[in-house]
Amino acid sequence: MSPTIFPSPPPPATESEFLALMDRALASRLPGGWSLETETEPVVDDRLRVDAVVWLKAPDGTQAPIVVEVKPYLPSIRAVRSAADLLGRYLRAFEDRGVDPCGVLVSSYLSPSARELLIDRGLGFIDATGNVRVVCGKPAVFVESSGANRDPWHRSSGLRSLKGPAAGVAVRALVDFVPPYGIRELAERTGVSAPTLSRVVELLEREGLVEREPRGPVEHLDWEGTIRRWTADYGVTETNRVAAYLEPRGLPALANKLRTLERRYALTGSMALPEDVSVAPARLAMIYTRDAAGLASELDLRPTETGTNALLLEPFDDVVFVRTVERRGLVAVACSQLAADLLTGPGRAPSEGEELLAWMKDHEDAWRTRP
Repeated sequence: MSPTIFPSPPPPATESEFLALMDRALASRLPGGWSLETETEPVVDDRLRVDAVVWLKAPDGTQAPIVVEVKPYLPSIRAVRSAADLLGRYLRAFEDRGVDPCGVLVSSYLSPSARELLIDRGLGFIDATGNVRVVCGKPAVFVESSGANRDPWHRSSGLRSLKGPAAGVAVRALVDFVPPYGIRELAERTGVSAPTLSRVVELLEREGLVEREPRGPVEHLDWEGTIRRWTADYGVTETNRVAAYLEPRGLPALANKLRTLERRYALTGSMALPEDVSVAPARLAMIYTRDAAGLASELDLRPTETGTNALLLEPFDDVVFVRTVERRGLVAVACSQLAADLLTGPGRAPSEGEELLAWMKDHEDAWRTRP
């Protein structure tokens, strides 16, 4: 019998419901003796009327105004930026009157990219999934908690996840090439379906990872955020077919065999890292091949359930063999693939993935291409 799946409760719908959400979010996190008083739609000056000002009062009587902007739904990073601009105007109007306010954007859901933008602007936020950050100077307040990193209320007819080979191939193309590029241009350059690229770009745009004009070319891509978003739906040992083996003479012997191999393969995991990424010596080899049994026979590997030091991966798609590089005489997957594999890999692989991402930030020219 299949388990019953309960849908997420609907988000707040009206401005008053969002203000009540903010009141609950703050009241439940403040210590005893603090209080909140909400003033709705106060006029800052002749031209500006804010959604609300919440007066935060400390036990010693000091108080600070929290200027609130309510946006029930923010479909793109452009919309978040516009809301942040407006909230910034409100704060400057208060400052001109000699008041030192803090600003908070309230919405149903704010993506990681949206939250990062607001933090960079010095603004707070509250969303209906539990993402909360409110910082005030006087009285000193710092409230922060984590909620969802994906919108539980999917309000678009577009792609909902990055699961599946087609989405993975599209992510690889988008990350490996440097914007600006049009969808058709990138499709022609990479051989990836233009409709698939378009659907993936729309999903990434909703989540604040892509910037472009409506139906225009991709102007900016947060490649690190896109890799991390892909790993929410991809796992190296879940998405690919895995077989465990033992190389009795150890990984150096396996590497020597691979250097003379004529069969197509691509190394991933720790052994595929760039030379100047500082990590401990590899303990596990991870190798992509279209025929795990055939490669194991050619390399004289032994099937095992314990003491595994080699995983042979039959890939979700041949894209793992695209844009490979040579390292130490070995064929290694592209950095974008390697990062996703490490971040979702076993053992210490995720920490090595973080080291790789730091290297990729400092060496973009070494692994990204202009279409």
